[in-house]
Amino acid sequence: MQRLKIKNADKIIFIENKANYIDYIQNKINDDEFVVYHGGMYSPVKGTFFRKLYEAGKEKSFYHWSDIDMGGFRIFVRLKEIIPPLKKYKMSKQDFYKFQKYWKKVSVDYINKLEEMRKEKKYIEFYDVMDEILKSGCVLEQEAFI
Repeated sequence: MQRLKIKNADKIIFIENKANYIDYIQNKINDDEFVVYHGGMYSPVKGTFFRKLYEAGKEKSFYHWSDIDMGGFRIFVRLKEIIPPLKKYKMSKQDFYKFQKYWKKVSVDYINKLEEMRKEKKYIEFYDVMDEILKSGCVLEQEAFI
């Protein structure tokens, strides 16, 4: 890919989960959005593609939506290395509580690992929801939003 232009979109939204991506583009997409299926921890090739998207749309707003769990936080932080102004999408403390009936319990080992992650500054955008996960012992997968 040598040239890329993103027309008629003000927002670029990365969605990690395929089911949520399909639901979003079929039922929820707005005219001003360009939506990208992310697929989890990305390969170097996908990283190059994401870099090109960012370069083509630097004046746009960029968002990422993943599970509200350690994996989702890691994916967000990794993508933010390519797209510094990246914002979280549907990954807030409020979103976590909105879908409380879909919470999934996690192990003590998971909680211990999250406590260590919580000490890292690069996850600062998630400190509030991490605190709620630590209190509740639960996480939330994206599919709850469908």
